[in-house]
Amino acid sequence: MSKRDKLRQRIERSPNNVAFHDLRNLLELYGFELKRTRGSHHSFAREVGGRKVLLVVPYRKPLKPVYVRHALELILEIEAEAKKEDSEEQNDNG
Repeated sequence: MSKRDKLRQRIERSPNNVAFHDLRNLLELYGFELKRTRGSHHSFAREVGGRKVLLVVPYRKPLKPVYVRHALELILEIEAEAKKEDSEEQNDNG
């Protein structure tokens, strides 16, 4: 199991007690890029499902679960997209 998977599972098990740096690491492992920081708000960007997504997360200890859940929903969408691409690639090769 990869570092990314372990971190994702730990955050999924306890979304009410997530440190900002853990969520930031997870987002970056999934290809999100920190675009800007304004005050305590950090803006992460990535293309998901053919659309540009901007996720704004305030720096708090611990994070509010709503921000964690939104990030996890985007990650699930990214994983589903990757699985779809893998299956299409296998069909083309097979």
